[in-house]
Amino acid sequence: MKFLVLGATGMAGHTISLYLYAQGHDVTTYSRSAFSCGNNITGDITDTNFLKSLILDHDYDVVVNCIGVLNDACETDREKSVYLNSYLPHAIESLLKNSNTKLIHLSTDCVFSGKAAPYHEKSLRDGETFYDRTKGLGEIESTQHLTFRNSIIGPDLKEDGIGLFNWFMKQQNTIRGYTGAIWTGVTTLTLAKAIERATLEGTTGLYHLVNNSSISKYDLLQLFNTHFKENKSTIQPYPLVNIDKTLVNTRKDFSFTVPSYEEMILETKNWIWQHKDLYPHYFK
Repeated sequence: MKFLVLGATGMAGHTISLYLYAQGHDVTTYSRSAFSCGNNITGDITDTNFLKSLILDHDYDVVVNCIGVLNDACETDREKSVYLNSYLPHAIESLLKNSNTKLIHLSTDCVFSGKAAPYHEKSLRDGETFYDRTKGLGEIESTQHLTFRNSIIGPDLKEDGIGLFNWFMKQQNTIRGYTGAIWTGVTTLTLAKAIERATLEGTTGLYHLVNNSSISKYDLLQLFNTHFKENKSTIQPYPLVNIDKTLVNTRKDFSFTVPSYEEMILETKNWIWQHKDLYPHYFK
């Protein structure tokens, strides 16, 4: 299969690119800075002519969109955030209208506020922040394409990455674990595997990629501590932050099974050890 992965140096994008490449697929990557996996293309994706050429010139089977502007950066540059989070997915969908290429777009549980959990695929997008709303507007619901809605954790190529796992690995002292912050998500490696399976099975529409069980951020950090730091970190339970954006999967038309949280963490540990050269900041 021929894949184009957009945003290939990000937390999700680099794992997806490397996994698909390792599985023997023909992988082209797009990123703002050079990336060594597959055939890498750099350029300005806000340039209409560049975007059209990028999407249409190579007859891909699947375009995986991992591009997104996150949280605080959304507030800093609202124009760019609306373009990349909201407009770009629909622009790609429009370009693919008369082709057989499938778009797999990555969305987030942040399209929801957390005030009415649990949320299923048809729940009202009630996210309140600017980021929440831009991501909600960017979701693609189509019988040709697929939107995976989930939250992700995983290793980052950049030492200053803002993900939870990256943050945890940098901590040296006692940290707080939010017992009231409830999470349903997947690792980036599980996401990569689901993308491959969805491509093979032809899965489309809007899909909650979750295992239908939830975990607190406190317990999630405890799993990180057990499997990455031999329980040497001290994690104090902190009950004063309460947020629940639990996602529930109601669809039965996709054979992929999301593993348990511990299984996903162990798979991620193996992945990091197999790619130590990519993550030197985790081995200091």
